[in-house]
Amino acid sequence: MSKIRTAVVGLNMGLQHAYAYAKSERSDLRWVVDLDEEKAAKVAKELGCSYTTDWTQIIDDVDAISLATPHHLHAPQALQAIAAGKHVLLEKPLANTESDCLKIIEAAKAKGTTFMMAYIVRFLPAIIQLKEILKSEKYGKPFSGNIWIHSYLPPMPGTWFSRKDALGGGVMFSHGCHYVDLFIWLFGTPTSVASFGTRVGTEWMEGEGTSHSIMQFEGGVVASLQASWGMKYRQSPGFMQIHTTEGALILDNMAQIDVVNAEGRHTIVGPYPALKQEEGTNALYEVEHFLESIANGTRPDTDGVEAMKSLRTIWAMYESAENAGKTVSPLNAPL
Repeated sequence: MSKIRTAVVGLNMGLQHAYAYAKSERSDLRWVVDLDEEKAAKVAKELGCSYTTDWTQIIDDVDAISLATPHHLHAPQALQAIAAGKHVLLEKPLANTESDCLKIIEAAKAKGTTFMMAYIVRFLPAIIQLKEILKSEKYGKPFSGNIWIHSYLPPMPGTWFSRKDALGGGVMFSHGCHYVDLFIWLFGTPTSVASFGTRVGTEWMEGEGTSHSIMQFEGGVVASLQASWGMKYRQSPGFMQIHTTEGALILDNMAQIDVVNAEGRHTIVGPYPALKQEEGTNALYEVEHFLESIANGTRPDTDGVEAMKSLRTIWAMYESAENAGKTVSPLNAPL
C-alpha cells in the first residue's frame, strides 16, 4: 500500500498531529508549516520532513492535510484545500458560523474528499470502552452525567484568541465543543439546553472564559458541563462522572474508568498511559482513523455532519444565555 503524503499547518495545536503523522505507518509526512519559521524548521529537522511558512506553496505535494490554525481561518483554508482535492483533518471547531460550516460539508461531499474533525477525545481507548460499557447496560442505564474542564489559559490580550469574532465565542465554543460532542455521542440527541457564562477572571477575552451549561437528552439523561480557562488554582473533582441506575462510572484523566456500586469502588478499565511525543501523542488515535478512512474510502466517525450536532447545541446554549436569564430581586427588597 502506498503511503499517504501528509502535511500539518499550524504547529501549536498541530504539533501533536505532526508527531502522529511521523509515527503512523500509513503516512509519509512531507511538510510542517508555521508562520514562525524557526519553530517550523526545528520540528521539520526532528521529524525528518520539509518546512515552509506558506502552506499554499506545498499543497500539490500532499494528499492529505491537517489544518490547526485560528478558528476564523478554518472555513477559507478548508475550502481551498478541498477545492484542490485534498483530504482534510480540521482542528475544532468546524467554523465560526453555520453557513461556513455547511459550505465546508457540501464542498467535501461534492469533491468526494475525506473530511474529518479532530475531536481527539472520541478516539481515546478509555472513551471508546466507556461507550461500550454504557451500551451494554452492565451497570444500569445512565440518567445523569457531569464533566469538569478546569484549566488556566495565560492571558493573551490583543490576540485572535481574545476576539470573539475570531474565536467564534468563548471557552464553550472553542474548548467545550469536545465535550458537548462527547455527551451527544454517549447519550443521543439533546432536546433542551441552558447555559451561563462569565468573563470574571478572564477579562482579556471578549467571550466567556468560564461556562456552566446543562443539557437534557431524548432518552431522559440530564448532563452538566463546566468549562473554564480562568482557574489558576483548582482542586478538580475529576473529569467525568456518569450515574446509572445501578451505580456510577468515574472517568479519571480520560485514561481510567472506575465503577462505584454496592460492591464498592474498583477499576474496570485502564489506566492507559498517555502516548509520549515520539510515540505520536494521543493524537495518534484520531490520525490513524483519518488515514484509515482515506485508505478505505469510508466515512470518518467525526465528519462535518457529526460536528454540526455539537456546534448547533452550543449556539442554542448561547441563545439561551442571551434570552433565558431572569433578573433576581435583591434579597433585602420589600416583599
